[in-house]
Amino acid sequence: MKPITPVPHIDTTVSVSGSKSLTQRALIASALASGDSQLLGPLASEDTRYTIAALAAMGLRVDTSDPDCWRVAGTGG
Repeated sequence: MKPITPVPHIDTTVSVSGSKSLTQRALIASALASGDSQLLGPLASEDTRYTIAALAAMGLRVDTSDPDCWRVAGTGG
């Protein structure tokens, strides 16, 4: 059996890449919510751009000027 030696404490931050399906769900849920929503760490992809375009065609505002924090103005249902 090979012994395992513990490593000293590591202080770091790990960022997990965004998910296309979770980003799309968050966009739609935010559009239905009341007030403004922030999506932190969204995944910009062709599919999410189509979702944003569909929401915009229905009159919703989605601000993607900050790639790390998208803002959605909800409609309240």
